[in-house]
Amino acid sequence: MNDGRSPRRLGARLRIALEVLEDASEATGFLIPHRTDGSVPYRGPGEVDYACGGCGYLLAIGVPPGQFQRFVFSCGCGALNRVPWSARASSAWMADSSSAP
Repeated sequence: MNDGRSPRRLGARLRIALEVLEDASEATGFLIPHRTDGSVPYRGPGEVDYACGGCGYLLAIGVPPGQFQRFVFSCGCGALNRVPWSARASSAWMADSSSAP
């Protein structure tokens, strides 16, 4: 059973619910602002999607493993999100395994 916070596969893609920061003072790193036009702030060629940990809105689609580890994503729902530690470890594993022969 998935609690909504654990990474889960959707086809070939991995969707990760980001960690919502309890306090804005925890927001260290580069801030990615939400877009008022409803578009996704980042689209790339990777296999990982990041969703707001508060409302589930997609904040980044196609993130390559290991990218955005120190970024904070602002969502239209008001939540500030960061990549959870468990996903950082997963990204390191994915990066290592993708370069294996």
